[in-house]
Amino acid sequence: MRTSGFALVAIALCACGDDNNAAIDAPTGGDATDAPTDSMIDAPFAPMKLSETGLCIDAACTQITAGIHEYAPQYPLYSDGATKRRWLYLPPGTTIDTSNMNHWKFPVGTKLWKEFTRGTTRVETRFITKLLADDAAPGAWFYASFEWNSTQTDTTLASPGAGVPDANGTQHDIPSRANCRRCHEGVPGRVLGFQAISLDYAAPTGNLDLADTIGMNLLSAPPTAPSAGPYFPFPVAATTVDTAAFGYLHANCGGCHNPESPGFGHTPLDLRLDVTKLGTVQAVPAYATTVDINGSVGGLLGKIVDTQITDDSVMLIRMNAPAFPPKMPEIGTEIVDPDGQLTLRAWIDSL
Repeated sequence: MRTSGFALVAIALCACGDDNNAAIDAPTGGDATDAPTDSMIDAPFAPMKLSETGLCIDAACTQITAGIHEYAPQYPLYSDGATKRRWLYLPPGTTIDTSNMNHWKFPVGTKLWKEFTRGTTRVETRFITKLLADDAAPGAWFYASFEWNSTQTDTTLASPGAGVPDANGTQHDIPSRANCRRCHEGVPGRVLGFQAISLDYAAPTGNLDLADTIGMNLLSAPPTAPSAGPYFPFPVAATTVDTAAFGYLHANCGGCHNPESPGFGHTPLDLRLDVTKLGTVQAVPAYATTVDINGSVGGLLGKIVDTQITDDSVMLIRMNAPAFPPKMPEIGTEIVDPDGQLTLRAWIDSL
């Protein structure tokens, strides 16, 4: 059994992923109808097509508007095999408040988009924008999803209350607006993929990374440039197996499983990477709150990560659960991530 190393499990104990069972997966205790918080902003701000959000200069989105930046997080959220593109817009002259490097606070007017393609078919482009300074205020962020037509030439606003199951003839489900909030509102800044940990690598050409955001003066309190390597290096003892697993958990589970999430009180797992807790492998929250820790997740008792019998790990069991307890991510995917399975098992086997 290994006693040190940077471990992260490739399970999604509870992450709100990209491809949702939109019509049937309502937040606990509610229904899949649009929430009152959104009704306050639908009248003054109600784009009916993607082209009305400012992303593209044409309805088919063949050319991105100047001033909008593409990015690709190094730890992507699994989306049942869909490929994705992502973009960010910041109002001119504004910066992201990075006084808390774990939770960036975006300026009013920020816009983000994420496009989903299944095979060769563009299915959906999601859009969120910040309307109020206080992220926690009702209606501070507006969420919308746009469905591409069969000819890939234009979009229409997807039903905010029910979403669209099997959109555009694919297995991809467009989420309800309630499910968008359910995932995004588990972290203080509401933005999941554009953050220090996710951008701390050499991104593909044409995509922003952390160094780019610093060079472009987009951060209010940029981190100090290291002499070499990443801004937030993993512990020296960490292996590639460890880092791959922790990154997977951060992206696929950390949005729901973190101390700031509403669900943390009944499921105290912390699977989100913390830039202040990278000194040792054991200090990483995803290690400290799971490895040989007894717990109950969704009524299932056992060790969250069982270093003696890998298949007894509650994480793996929940990742493969067909019905009850529900599979994790609970509303994110319909297909178990095969690469995630390999990442998870490799990590647990290495402990």
